[in-house]
Amino acid sequence: MPIPFLLAGAGILAGVVGVGGHIDAKETNEIAQARRDKAKNMYDKEKDILEKYQEDTKEALLNLGYAKEKTLNQSMKHFLTLYEKIKDVNPKDPSDYKEISRFSIDDTAVLQIKNMSDIYFDSIGSGVAGAATGAVIALAANGSLGAVTSGLSLAGTFLSMGEVGSAVGMVGSALSVGAAMTPLAAVAAPVVMFTGISASMKADENLEKANEMLAKAEKAVEEMKVSEVLCKSITERSKLFQDLLRKLDRMFAECVYSLDRVIREKEYSNPNRKLKSEDFTQKELELISVTRALAGATKAVIDTPILTKDGKVEIESRHVYDKMMSKLSKFDGAVKTVK
Repeated sequence: MPIPFLLAGAGILAGVVGVGGHIDAKETNEIAQARRDKAKNMYDKEKDILEKYQEDTKEALLNLGYAKEKTLNQSMKHFLTLYEKIKDVNPKDPSDYKEISRFSIDDTAVLQIKNMSDIYFDSIGSGVAGAATGAVIALAANGSLGAVTSGLSLAGTFLSMGEVGSAVGMVGSALSVGAAMTPLAAVAAPVVMFTGISASMKADENLEKANEMLAKAEKAVEEMKVSEVLCKSITERSKLFQDLLRKLDRMFAECVYSLDRVIREKEYSNPNRKLKSEDFTQKELELISVTRALAGATKAVIDTPILTKDGKVEIESRHVYDKMMSKLSKFDGAVKTVK
């Protein structure tokens, strides 16, 4: 065959191969684009679900935190003013109150609740961006300050030295970082970058990059599902404790109001002297006993952390909840008796 015909045939063959190669590259890029889109869609869908759970968790924690704040700022604050007047009164608890009298608050617990109240209320009212929300959520999740962060642990050191002012400043500074200090940071969605398919890259490289994005998205989705379970657990535990605190505080506030009335009457009858046990009737002494027990039980609920330091649900919090719930009927009966 003449050489010109051979060359012409080779050119045609090369053209066919070139077109075929171009078609393969186009299909490969389409596959890469489809996988990239699949990865992003599955990630975005799960992220939306997680963010809904996060909002529910944040709301539950804030509700619990504000419930604790309300109790501290109202019934507990009222009780603390009365406690100074009856702390040396030693009522003999009737056998009916033996179970609940174990919760009775003492001087050490009163000092702890005063210091904790001062610190949280200073942070909540500081006006520092993020401090108020951070303080309320920390109060809900951790109860006592020592478990929040190293900054708050340092505040605990100041407290042990009697430096309440320094502790308040330390906590206000630490809590101002906002969400990064809250349990919500532990359930944040993993970050996955979804870059576009590049025309300047080879088709195989685009496909490899798309496969990597899909693998990362699948891993992120699994991590988000775990976070969703954690969010549900935190939300549930927060609601349980809020309901428990509401029931305790209702009885506590009622007793504090009654005790306030009794003390005012005694002070009117015995001006300018410290009240003694013999100034009270047996029923009034029982009221003091029940009120102190409710103060201790309420403090225990406020103090109980519902989360561990690494953001997991604290198992012990369930034990505290179950124990307190089992005593509610005893408290309720005692309150009705001393009214």
